[in-house]
Amino acid sequence: MPGVAVVPGSSGPIRELGAAYRSGGALPTTVVRECLKSIEASNGRLNCFITVLGDSALRAAGESDRRFREGRPLGPLDGIPVAVKDIIYIEGVRCTAGSRILSGNVAQYDAPVVRKLKAAGAVIVGTTNLHEFAAGTTSVNPHYGPVRNPWDQAKIAGGSSGGSAAAVAAGLAAAALGTDTAGSVRIPAALCGVLGVKPTYGRVSRLGVVPLSSSLDTVGVLARSAWDASAILQAVAGGDQGDMTTASEAVPDYLASLALPYAPARVGVVKEYFFEALDPAIEENVEAFLLRLRQMGCQVSEASLDGIGEVYERWVPIRRAEATAFHLRWLQQTPELYGDDVRRLLEQGKDVQAVDYVSAVNARPAYMERFAASMKDFDVLALPCTAIPAPDIGRSNVHLKGKEVPVYSALNRLTLPFNYVGFPAVSVPSGLAEGTPLGVQLVGKLFDEATLFRLVSAYEGRYGPYPRAPGCALAAPPG
Repeated sequence: MPGVAVVPGSSGPIRELGAAYRSGGALPTTVVRECLKSIEASNGRLNCFITVLGDSALRAAGESDRRFREGRPLGPLDGIPVAVKDIIYIEGVRCTAGSRILSGNVAQYDAPVVRKLKAAGAVIVGTTNLHEFAAGTTSVNPHYGPVRNPWDQAKIAGGSSGGSAAAVAAGLAAAALGTDTAGSVRIPAALCGVLGVKPTYGRVSRLGVVPLSSSLDTVGVLARSAWDASAILQAVAGGDQGDMTTASEAVPDYLASLALPYAPARVGVVKEYFFEALDPAIEENVEAFLLRLRQMGCQVSEASLDGIGEVYERWVPIRRAEATAFHLRWLQQTPELYGDDVRRLLEQGKDVQAVDYVSAVNARPAYMERFAASMKDFDVLALPCTAIPAPDIGRSNVHLKGKEVPVYSALNRLTLPFNYVGFPAVSVPSGLAEGTPLGVQLVGKLFDEATLFRLVSAYEGRYGPYPRAPGCALAAPPG
């Protein structure tokens, strides 16, 4: 289909702040100081942050001030306040992974993603709360308290990267890093109304990240727009000699690709598995989103994914066995230090048979090929991200299609297939249900995050910016 020009995607705070810095309308130190004040004022209610890095953030902002005064900013992230999930190493900063076990753990080096953020001039304002050891979907943490949804503090923010999503939604950071093993970036992004990006497995180094399931874990991005997310992923992506799982695939210029004419996408909708048990509000929201894509000129048609009904059973032994293998010594010596839900999941990993684990790992390339073949006539897939809207904090089960379903699986069942096959996926804010956000999941082909960003940017340009959470602190750059 021939390319057609579209309105540029709506700006997020990274793009807006960068323009203000370059024009002299704002200084990084002013923005970061206000950001830290907002964190101090809001964190008691939302519980987004475990550690706030006020002194180092202001020092970094001061260095950014100097670069802008001298006319030599480092790029689009220079002076931008960013948060990092408290499972990623920052040299000299404690990394708790949301646990009691690592409550005194101080990182001895920067994870490559952090080193790259710093090299790009980003200002790290703090480390964010999460589900303990990233092993859950709610971010109800028994050791550091629950992360509360900025739209409704009685509801969960989602997990495991709940603090990162809530911080961006509340305007306490312009963007944040999270990790995604079964949907842990996309789920909280959907529930908090921000853009959540899980890149292709191997696109971003996992070195310096406390693992949950190493062959599924992916470092991802939470942001307010496709442009902002592109800028963050551009900075942190790329091969890493210290992480043998990273790919040698060249990283495209995501920001440059957003400026190209965009051809309306061929969008596939998979009914099997993804639409079998949805809350009515979710189903209605997806249909409305698909209608908007059609109004943009996208070709939307039904698709299938060969083998989708088998993927959950393949994912389970990998997730359970790899997590338990990492935790086995602590699990044997100090099981009482874990929260009840995380300990139960880790105990289940002891029952995984070696033959089931090896079979699931060995089957993965074939499923990747089957999914790729199923997508050959489509640019992206559009699917529900979660089966339910944000539930109340403390709720453990929900009713779907007359059955009682654990919140854990209602939130991650629709996202985890793409961790197993490693495909890139994003959660796009797409509506509200009873005052809290909903998200639709877009899935792309391996190493083709650029197509996802371009579709999302075109969507933002057509339908405007995403709704902001009540009281959002970074609503606009200071004048």
